[in-house]
Amino acid sequence: MAAVFWVFNLAVEERRRLKLMRRYLRDASDPFSVPETQFLQLYRLSKECALDLCNNLRPYVPQEQRSTAIPLELKVLATLNFIASGSYQRRVGQDFLSCMSQASVSGTVHIVVEALNQILDQWIKFPIDEQDIKAVKKQFWDKYRFPGVIGAIDGTHIAIWPPEILREHLYINRKLYHSLNVMLICDGNQKILAVNAGHGGRTHDSRIWNASVVSHHLEQEHRNGRTGTWLIGDSGYPLLPYLLTPMLNQPVGTPPARYTDVHVKARSEIERCIGVLKGRWRCLRKERALHYKPEFAALIVNAACVLHNIAKTYNVPEPDLYVDDIDQEGEDFLQNINNGRGRAGQEVREVLIHRYFT
Repeated sequence: MAAVFWVFNLAVEERRRLKLMRRYLRDASDPFSVPETQFLQLYRLSKECALDLCNNLRPYVPQEQRSTAIPLELKVLATLNFIASGSYQRRVGQDFLSCMSQASVSGTVHIVVEALNQILDQWIKFPIDEQDIKAVKKQFWDKYRFPGVIGAIDGTHIAIWPPEILREHLYINRKLYHSLNVMLICDGNQKILAVNAGHGGRTHDSRIWNASVVSHHLEQEHRNGRTGTWLIGDSGYPLLPYLLTPMLNQPVGTPPARYTDVHVKARSEIERCIGVLKGRWRCLRKERALHYKPEFAALIVNAACVLHNIAKTYNVPEPDLYVDDIDQEGEDFLQNINNGRGRAGQEVREVLIHRYFT
């Protein structure tokens, strides 16, 4: 009995020693003292950008009064490291610049991710004001000579751990792994204008679109008489007066073929946006898979999109593009099932082709 008590006390003392050591290392370390290149590699943001982010998040992170509380800056940087690397929380906590237990990292990630979702509306805004609409249209016109475009839309799959829920099958995508099907809209500089991460991998892109706030907004704007304004999407989306899709298998050199060529080039903005997003924030990659419930996994996706726009605003160097095989299906695979559903969409597209591509 005495031996058991001795072993128990030894284990308690060892945990106390490790906790004190982590606290000492954490207090003694300064992540902002490392070279800028190493800082970018660890956190995917510049020092200036990270400091401003900490100040932006301060009102949304609970302030602890304990002298041993983890500083806000370390909480934010540990979360950035986790989202950037997609590593397990224990590895993030053992980083010599953070020195936090796995439990501390877990709590920190939840706090900071929820705070990033609190500022989502500050950083991700769909153009509504006339000035913002004109600015996005100008981006696509200057780059591609495609008129009227206020955003490029596409869906991307974010792998998640199989959820323990009754409707688990709703998260199994066509590649037979569990995922969220995330709708993204970006402008001509790959800045994210809208994100919807609330659907499982089985849900089709067009269904996510039909249920989205942006869809309802543009439909209402069209009813109110707005014309000459549209998103561009692949043939998995419906053809509408405010959402233009390509015309597949057109004879080379014809106006519809020229329209489709420019359409594809302009739509590459959203494909590159997704590649940069997953290239910088590696927890979104297929091989990493988010080990969280779908609801919190969606919050992580939102947080990564906020960080993507912050990095764009601060001109942080872009990483190598990440290419996910499920996002690389050819146009023919998409069936083009909704093209021709709405006569109004056909008429808008025909007028556009006649005016700009003949």
